[in-house]
This record gives sequence, C-alpha cells and structure tokens, in this order.
Amino acid sequence: MTTPFRLFFLPYVPLKQVLDNVGPETLIILSLCSLRSKSIVVSYKGPSKNVQLKLHFGSEDSLVGSYGSGESIRTYIRLTVEQTGKLTTDETLETVRIGSFEKVPVKRDYNFMKGKHIKTYWEDRMTGLAAIGDYGREIFNRDISEVMIGEKQAEDDHRRAAEWVKNSQGTIQSLRCNFKPKIDKDLDFILENFNYTKKLHLAVEPSHHYSPAKLPNFQIGTLDVFFSFWIKQEHLLKMDCKTVTLHAPQLRNQDFNVFLKHWLAGGCSKVKDLSVGVSELFDYQIVFDGVDFVERESDLERVFVDEDGTDYTIMGGYDVKRSNITATITKQSSSHFWFIVW
Repeated sequence: MTTPFRLFFLPYVPLKQVLDNVGPETLIILSLCSLRSKSIVVSYKGPSKNVQLKLHFGSEDSLVGSYGSGESIRTYIRLTVEQTGKLTTDETLETVRIGSFEKVPVKRDYNFMKGKHIKTYWEDRMTGLAAIGDYGREIFNRDISEVMIGEKQAEDDHRRAAEWVKNSQGTIQSLRCNFKPKIDKDLDFILENFNYTKKLHLAVEPSHHYSPAKLPNFQIGTLDVFFSFWIKQEHLLKMDCKTVTLHAPQLRNQDFNVFLKHWLAGGCSKVKDLSVGVSELFDYQIVFDGVDFVERESDLERVFVDEDGTDYTIMGGYDVKRSNITATITKQSSSHFWFIVW
C-alpha cells in the first residue's frame, strides 16, 4: 500500500524513547503509514498520548487535540473532513486506511488559522467525522472529551452527531454549541440528547419566547450561557455547578434574593463562582432583604482564584455565611452579580 507518510530511518534507539519524544501529531502520521505502524502506535503508552481530544461537527469539521496546561497549552488540528466533491477532476490523492475505510483520500495542508493538518476526503462528511472521531479514540486510547456543535449543513447533522456520541462512548465531558437554531426544538434536541458530564457552553440564540421543554442538566462543573435571556429563577436555583456564567439574563433583584436564601438554606452547595450580567441595576436593599450579611471595608483586599487558576483581587464586598462557609457578593459593578465562595 502506498502512503503519503513515508517512514524515516533512525539509528538504533529504543522505540518507546522515540515515541515519547515525537508528540501526538507524529503519532497520527505514523498510524496512517501502515497497519503495523498503527498497531505500534495503538499499543504505545507514554507522554505523546497525553492529549485532550475534541470533535467539531459543523464548525471546522475536524478532530482537534490539545496538550500541556496553563499558559503552555498547545492546541492544533490533526484531521479535518472535506467532501470529495471539492476535489478537482484532475486531482489525484494518495489514500490511507482510517478505521474500516480502506481508501480515504488525504493530503497534508497548512493555513494560518489551522496550522499544519491532514485533510481527509469523504462522500458523506458526517460519516467522515464519525470515522475520524473513532480513529482518534483508538489511536490515543481515550474518549473524545469535548464535542463542538456548529451550524447544520444537512437537516439530520445534529441527530447523527448525538447518535455517534451515544453509540461510541455514551457520554462526553464537555459540550460546546455555537449555531443559529431554525426552531427552538433544535436547542431542545441538543440539551436532551447529549449526555455531558462536566461542562456546557451555549452560544445559541433561541426565540425570545423560548423555554426548555425539559430542565437541562445543570448538575455539572461549569455552565456558560451566552444568550441567557431564557434563564428564569427556577433554572437559577437548579444550577448546582462549581462555575456559572450567565450573560444578560432577564433575572431581577428579587431572583437573587431568593437565590441567596436558597444557598443559605443549603441549596446549590457546589457553587463556587456565579457571575451574572444583570438586566437591571443592582439594588442591594432588595437583594439582601431578610438576609444576614456583613459589609466589608472598601479597602479590604482579598484574592479569589477561579477554576482556571486566574487571580482576582476583590475589594470589600458583602459577606454571607452558611455554617462555616463564607460567600461574598462583590461590589465591582452595579450591573454585575458576582457571588464567590471562599
């Protein structure tokens, strides 16, 4: 079998030592060279496999990987999916085996946005995305950690993406959505059919009358809703997430008062960082009505470290206490409710 990815000659060095130092990009290329090299890559265990895999449906149609942590994290695109119809009639490409597909046309490419990557060509793009998702899981011996749902190119794209997650691994840690729904049921389908366990990022704008058909899963680590005007008090009280960010919901001062009383009574016990851009100016008299609190001096300086390890200097604020746990409502802005638990 011919391949565009030629094996290179090396002096005698223990194979694991070589693979430990080549990085995940090279593992992908080696796995495409032959069945033997793929078998070697699959059986290898070492630092070159310390990656987080992300599968993008409808945005970049790609398998993305990242490794490292903090400021040194590196993200790159390894495999992208294109339709064979984009190939010119006089263009002949080398082929490789990906999963059960024996002759997948491929070529290496580079552009400023995506960097170096491998284009794979398929008659059906969703078949290709499912195939590279399964291939990434096999090569790196781990599940896809994040699924990105973008715009539909065909009516059944989101359904097929949900079926792939369910059939291949059952759950995903993180679900990230950025698309324009034709009808509100498009968003309902996503919230009801993807089993996300740690993070939900929604940049989806439904109609102004939208209300989810079923209560979404708010028992996760991180929740970030950009178009959050549909979030009501009942939803807020169910958000038992470590980090919650809501952008411009239609919540009012009375809703935050109810939330504080709910938290003081033991509700939303996992919340550590709740940030809400409010739709009306903050009225502390309403928010703290019936709530015991301590106003801290404006020159009192405290440092809060968020989930990403970022430090924030908090000046003053209002402290409320539940048992031996203290939370602060900051005074950073009159249009921002920021509730942090120390």
